[in-house]
Amino acid sequence: MTYLILFCALLATAVGQSVFLTVLPSLGREAGLTEWQVAVMMSSSAFVFAIGANCWSRVTGKYGHKRLLMVGLSGYTIGTFIFASLWWAGLTGILGGTLLFVILLLARSMQSTVMSATPPSAVGYVVTMSEQRHRASAISKVTSANNLGQVLGPPLAGVLVTFGLLTPLYGILVLTIIALILVWRKLPAFDSQVKPQTGTSSPDAGPVSTSVRLFIIGCVCLFLCMAMMQQSLAFFLMDENGADTVYAAQLTGSAMMVSAIFSLVIQFGIVQRHLMRPETLICLAVPLLAIAYLIIAAHHHTALLYLAMGLLGLGMGAAYPSLAALATMRCLPERQSRVTGMITATPAMGYIVGPPLSALAYHVDHRYPFALAGIIMLIIAVLLIIKIKSEG
Repeated sequence: MTYLILFCALLATAVGQSVFLTVLPSLGREAGLTEWQVAVMMSSSAFVFAIGANCWSRVTGKYGHKRLLMVGLSGYTIGTFIFASLWWAGLTGILGGTLLFVILLLARSMQSTVMSATPPSAVGYVVTMSEQRHRASAISKVTSANNLGQVLGPPLAGVLVTFGLLTPLYGILVLTIIALILVWRKLPAFDSQVKPQTGTSSPDAGPVSTSVRLFIIGCVCLFLCMAMMQQSLAFFLMDENGADTVYAAQLTGSAMMVSAIFSLVIQFGIVQRHLMRPETLICLAVPLLAIAYLIIAAHHHTALLYLAMGLLGLGMGAAYPSLAALATMRCLPERQSRVTGMITATPAMGYIVGPPLSALAYHVDHRYPFALAGIIMLIIAVLLIIKIKSEG
């Protein structure tokens, strides 16, 4: 029951994020914002989220996982309502130009400050209550909510966007309110602190090991490349295929849905059944991600795009929980909260650099963001495989 509640909490925010990423390029184009302004908005809010996730993870022992999870869900709900209302002001002409961009940027960043409490609270809860040998499976049970959110979010956005580009943003408020009530009423307050060892000044003092650092960097690269793809795909479909804003949002959503379905398949079929060790999954999944991005860069037909997105889903579904599990398993117990915070901040870290990097590459050539993502994943795959084999 506990895993189910945590799953639902992350699912609500995952659907919201998926809807947000699906409609944002079209919203930006409709409101007269540039690709660069959209990228800066995503990157800046991700920067705030990454800092927030690390800060929130360090105070879970004091305030408790459940309480901070409720804070994060409340912040997401209120922030989404304000953010959507500001977009409405922009689309109706009340706000526009640089003023609209600045206000949207501030609103999204303030929302990220509070909603960043959700992932470290949920994952920290799981890490605290799970055994090391089942850590990858336990993390997968809750983080698979992100993949299901990517399955449900795009079609939800595709249906609701027919009633207006802002309808999906207002619609997800229902999900986050339900998740908040569920956590408040049903989630047990299970919190455990790691006591500092004698002679240490702080539970999180000291650096993490080289291998743990590499696993964290690997997670960052996963989401950096994902951010590059999500930032550019809708614009690519509009500029290369001539799609209008609504159709581009729908096609991007369906491609992301394919990716998420395959990610769920490997998480439920392989990762959570302990059929392969995390080390093996990493060595297979990360090279597969490189291949997927290179196919997207070279594709000329929708069928190839869907094939690449399927491979992308398989790679992400296996790689992230495996890297997260190894990072938390190989760190010292007194650094558990610090590493957990860094792991849960990696999606935001990726989105700090990914969107502006993608925007720069996109202005050189529309296919460059995807090719660059493939090269980055190829490099990190080599480093991870070498490290895992050397410690094997």
